[in-house]
Amino acid sequence: LVRWEWSESRQSRRLSQHATQESTLSSHFSQREDSRVAKDRRDAGKVDFSTMEEDFKLRRSASEEDKLRKKFESKISKLTAEIEGIMPNMKAAEAYDTMTERVKETVDDFANSKKESQLANEAFNKIRKARSHKFNTAFKQIDAALKIIYTDMTKSSKHPLGGNAYLSLDDADQPYLGGMKFNAMPPMKRFRDMDQLSGGEKTVAALSLLFAIHSFRPAPFFIMDEVDAALDNVNVLKVCNYIRQRSDDFQCIVISLKDMFYERSESLVGICRDVSSNSSRTLTLDLTKFDKKRAPAVIEESPQKRQKVSA
Repeated sequence: LVRWEWSESRQSRRLSQHATQESTLSSHFSQREDSRVAKDRRDAGKVDFSTMEEDFKLRRSASEEDKLRKKFESKISKLTAEIEGIMPNMKAAEAYDTMTERVKETVDDFANSKKESQLANEAFNKIRKARSHKFNTAFKQIDAALKIIYTDMTKSSKHPLGGNAYLSLDDADQPYLGGMKFNAMPPMKRFRDMDQLSGGEKTVAALSLLFAIHSFRPAPFFIMDEVDAALDNVNVLKVCNYIRQRSDDFQCIVISLKDMFYERSESLVGICRDVSSNSSRTLTLDLTKFDKKRAPAVIEESPQKRQKVSA
C-alpha cells in the first residue's frame, strides 16, 4: 500500500511538472505573438550599445540592479528639476528678429560703403594719373627749356658750347613722394653741387630756371629786384641780351644799379626825393623815342642826369 501511494504521488508530480511546462510553453508562445512585445524587441534591436560603459554591460545581482536603477532615477529626477527650474526667455524670438534686422542693415551698409570705396578709389586713381601726367609734361618741357636757356646764357666766344643744367627727380615713378634736384655746370667746370657755385653762377642758374618755368606757363611780366648784384659785367650783358630777345613774350621790370641795364632798356623810371614837398618823386624817360645808334651818345653826354635817374 505504501509503495502504491509513493508511485501514485510520483506520477502526480510528473503530471504537474508536465502541465507546468505546457503552461510555460503556452505563455512563452503568447508573448512572442504579442505586438507590443514584438515592437519592444524591434526597438531594442535599434539601440546602439557600443557607447555604453563596459561596467554597465556586466550581469548584476538583483540588489545591485536596484541600487543602479535608483541612482539613475535620482539623476534623472535632478536633471528634470533643473530643466523645470529654468525660466525660458519669452522675448528671445523678438530679440532674435531685432538682431537679424540689425545684421541685415549692417550688411547693406557694408555693401554700400564698399561700393563707395571702390568708386572713390577709381576716382583717386584717375586723378593721380592725371596729376602725374600733367607733372611729367611740365617737368619734361621745363627741363628741355632749361638746358637751352642755360646754354644760351653761359656760352661765349671762348666757350661756344656753354654750360649744362638739368633737373632730376628722386622718385621718377611717384615724383610727389620725393624731391627734385637742380644741377648746373658752368663752362669749363666739373660737376659740383649748387652750394659750391659762386654767387654769380647761382644767379645765372636761377634766372635760367625762372625763364624755363616761364616758357611753360608764361607770366604777363617779371619784376626783378637787383638780380644782377652778384653778376659781373659779362654776365649782366648776357642777362640783358636774353631779356631783350624775349621782350616780345613778356614785359620785364628790373630794379638795378648797373648802367648796362639802363643802356639796354626801353624806358627808365627813377625815384628821387622832392625837397620842396618833402616826399618821393618819380621821373620817367622813354628811350624808344631816341635813335638806337645815338642812344649811347645821348647817355654819355648827360652822365649826371643818368645818375639822378638811376638813384
